[in-house]
Amino acid sequence: MKIFIILFYIIVPALILRLCYVSKIANKFGPILICYVVGMIFGQLFIGEETRNIPDIVTTIMIPLALPMLLFETNVKSWKKMAKSAFLSMIIAVISMIIMIIAGYFIFRNSIPEANKVAGMLSGIYTGGTPNLAALKAALNVSEDVYIAVNTVDIFIGAFYVLFLISFAKKLFSKVLPPYPYPIAEQVSTEEKRVIKRLKVWVKHVSLPNILAAFGVSILIAAIGAGTGFSITKNPAYQMAITILIITTLAIVASNITLVKKIRGSFDIGMYLILIFSIAVASMADFSNITRSVLPLIGYISIATFGTMIMHLIGCRIFKIDADTMMVTSAALICSPPFVPVVCGAIKNKDVMVSGITIGVIGYAIGNYIGVLIAWLL
Repeated sequence: MKIFIILFYIIVPALILRLCYVSKIANKFGPILICYVVGMIFGQLFIGEETRNIPDIVTTIMIPLALPMLLFETNVKSWKKMAKSAFLSMIIAVISMIIMIIAGYFIFRNSIPEANKVAGMLSGIYTGGTPNLAALKAALNVSEDVYIAVNTVDIFIGAFYVLFLISFAKKLFSKVLPPYPYPIAEQVSTEEKRVIKRLKVWVKHVSLPNILAAFGVSILIAAIGAGTGFSITKNPAYQMAITILIITTLAIVASNITLVKKIRGSFDIGMYLILIFSIAVASMADFSNITRSVLPLIGYISIATFGTMIMHLIGCRIFKIDADTMMVTSAALICSPPFVPVVCGAIKNKDVMVSGITIGVIGYAIGNYIGVLIAWLL
C-alpha cells in the first residue's frame, strides 16, 4: 500500500499535465486545481491513520527541493530594466495587498484558525502564487486542514477574478486610468515564445541531464538551508521559517551563477514537484474541519483580492499608470505569472508581457519574506 501511495503521488501529476495538454476543458481548470481535487478524493479512499505519515513526509521534502528550482531562472539584473511604470505599479500593488490583508486579519482573526498564519500565506500567494503559498505553509507550520481551506477558497475567488480580468476589466479600468502609451508590437515577444515553448514541448525541454543537474543543485541548497536553519534555533516554530528563507536567498544567489543559468527547464521541474506536493497535501485534508472556517475565509480572501485591486486602482490613478500595466501587474501578483499571457491576450497588448512576467518572478522571490514577516508581526 505504501509503495502504491508513493507511486500515485509521482505518476499522477504527469498524467494530469498530459490531460491539460490534450483537453481544453482540463487546461481551463489547470493542473494544480485538478491535482487538489484528485488528491482529496484519493485521501478519502486510501489515506488512513496508518498511512498518514507518507503524505506528511512527501510534503515536507517537496518544498525545499522545489523552491530553488523555481528561482533558478530569476534574473536579478533584469529587474532594474523594468519600465518605471511597471515597477511603480508593483510597489503600489504590494503595499495595497499588505494593507488589505492586515485589515482583514483584524476583522476575521476571531473566526479563522491560525489567522496570523493565514495572513502570512495570503501575503505570499498574492505576491508570487501557489509556490509561495506552499513554501509558507511549511515555513509557518500551518496545519493541512487550514492550508487546504485557504487554497480551496483562493482558487474559488481567484477564478472569478481571472474571469473579471479577461472580460470587462479593461473597459472599466480604461475609464479611470490612462491608455497604454506605446504602440502595440505586432510580433510575439521573445519571452512569450519561451512561455509557449515551455507549455508545448516541456518534455523535450526538461531532459534527463537537466533534471539531474537541477536536483543536484537544489539538494545542495536545501541541505545547506536545513543545516543552517536547524543550527540557528532549537525552536521548531522558527526552524522551518529560517530554513525556507535561507533556501530562497541561496537560490536567488545561485540564479546568477553561469553554470546554474545553463540548466534548462528548472522551473518546469520545480512546478512538477509542486504538483506532487499538491496531491500529497490534499490527500491529508479533513473535510469536517475545513467546513468550519470556509465562510470567514471567503470574506477574508474576497477582501484581500478585490480590496487590493481597488486600492491598486486608486494608486495607479494617482500616479497616472496606464490600465494595461495595472492589469498585468495585478495578474502577475494576485493570480500568479502563468496568467500574464492570458491577460495580455485578452487586452491585445503583448508589449506588457515581459514586464508582467518579470514582476511575477520578483513576486516569487519576495513572497516568502513578506509572508513570514506579516505572520510574525501579527
